[in-house]
Amino acid sequence: MMSLRSAEVPVIDISLLNGGDISAKREVARQIDAACRGSGFFYAAKHGIDLAKLSQVTKDFHRTITDEEKWRLAIRAYNPAHQKQIRNGYYMPVKEKKAVESFCFLNPNFKPTHPMIESGAPLHEVNVWPDCEKHAGFREFQESYFFAVFDVAQLLLKGFALALGKGEDFFAQYFKKENTLSAVSLIRYPFLDPYPPAAIKTAEDGTKLSFGWHFDVSLITVLYQSQVENLQVETPEGWQDISSNDEFYLVNTGTYMEHITKGYYTAPKHRVKWVNAERQSLPFFVNLGWDDAIPPFHPLEKEDDKQVEELPYGKYLAGGLQELINKNGQT
Repeated sequence: MMSLRSAEVPVIDISLLNGGDISAKREVARQIDAACRGSGFFYAAKHGIDLAKLSQVTKDFHRTITDEEKWRLAIRAYNPAHQKQIRNGYYMPVKEKKAVESFCFLNPNFKPTHPMIESGAPLHEVNVWPDCEKHAGFREFQESYFFAVFDVAQLLLKGFALALGKGEDFFAQYFKKENTLSAVSLIRYPFLDPYPPAAIKTAEDGTKLSFGWHFDVSLITVLYQSQVENLQVETPEGWQDISSNDEFYLVNTGTYMEHITKGYYTAPKHRVKWVNAERQSLPFFVNLGWDDAIPPFHPLEKEDDKQVEELPYGKYLAGGLQELINKNGQT
């Protein structure tokens, strides 16, 4: 099959969103706006995170974890004994059927004494972790990473706010460390020989896929991925490849951003090509708190007749995740 044309994915220096130079911030916001109204993706440069270390720590974890450990950590969809693990835990490979595997963890602030944990609120879980002696330093590193990438997302949202005509701190009232439903997924795509045919999907255009087309269930998504080209985005010209880069974060909007901007920023429709190569995909799904609801607005229209109801984030996330599973299967 012929190689597809690459989508336009600009590289944006987000460090300029720090400091007091408002003209520099507005220029970053302009670039974010253009990207979101173009392919829907951009790369965030100068983010301040050691992505090489993130990659290595995660590789070491996936290299050393055993099948027995995976089962002990498995989410309810794979291990019915773990009724409270809906989101956090291990997402198992299935022999001859599913090759991809991952470990997902949630907000480290969700401890047993957290009010939302005590109340039994949906989507809130106390993280389970692998054995701290065998996987020494893994938990500490990943918990620290959660808050570091949270800060990157917070900085990015300043740019989004300015791009949408709001004050730079607009999203800060909704995106808070103490109650964010954000998640980190440490996804491993293995090299297998032979590769199980049942684990490969085929799109209508004949493209072999690891994961079918979808929209992200998030406000925005902040992704680290290996230097292996795998993502495609649908554009007016058809499906286009997204170039890979393991030095920057790949950023795109989710369907909640589309909802609150009344479609001004649409969530890009994208899919994952099947590539038989050992690689990583480590997304941070930027989510608000359970009760948070941003009043929808259109940045270019002072008054409009298109009434869009406020959507509480917890209701949005619960419904969106289930729809994603219904369409593409359990990840």
